[in-house]
Amino acid sequence: MCALCRRNLLAGERFRYWRAGTGRTPGRVVCFLCEREAALGGWERSDRLTGVENAVGLRSSVRRVA
Repeated sequence: MCALCRRNLLAGERFRYWRAGTGRTPGRVVCFLCEREAALGGWERSDRLTGVENAVGLRSSVRRVA
């Protein structure tokens, strides 16, 4: 879930970790759509690598369409 827009990330969607302020708070997930807002809000990009939402944890909630 994105820390700014509170939207659930889709399977395969990319995200980055950001820190709010200069504290030692752990990185929070921010989707690519909200990165500009995070930068303007004074958030700092974390050193952690870019992540991708994995669909393995979604198996029980996703139904097959085809």
